Amino acid sequence: MKEIISTNVLVQNRFTMKKMLEIYQGAKQFEGTTYLYSKHKAVDASNLSKLVSFLLTVKPQTTLKIIVEGNEVQKHLEEIKEMCSNHVSVLRMSEKRLINSAETFQL
Repeated sequence: MKEIISTNVLVQNRFTMKKMLEIYQGAKQFEGTTYLYSKHKAVDASNLSKLVSFLLTVKPQTTLKIIVEGNEVQKHLEEIKEMCSNHVSVLRMSEKRLINSAETFQL
């Protein structure tokens, strides 16, 4: 069954191109969807050009929400947070929710 989980992180440093590629590769390998959300803008992390454009606009001291949907979401979210360890600090982690695939929504 699909699950969805999110966490809010505070961006401490600007993202490097190398870090953006790591996030992209992690999102592509995950059997689900990884979204990044900030200031009323959301991006699917498996779309490299949109991810790079989005992360270039994220300034230090900005809150960023990481949303993961799929199977084994906790493990993937931990991997994404580990990739970003020098760039973000975790503010709050929300609860895991089981979702019915008939009730999904489009971003």
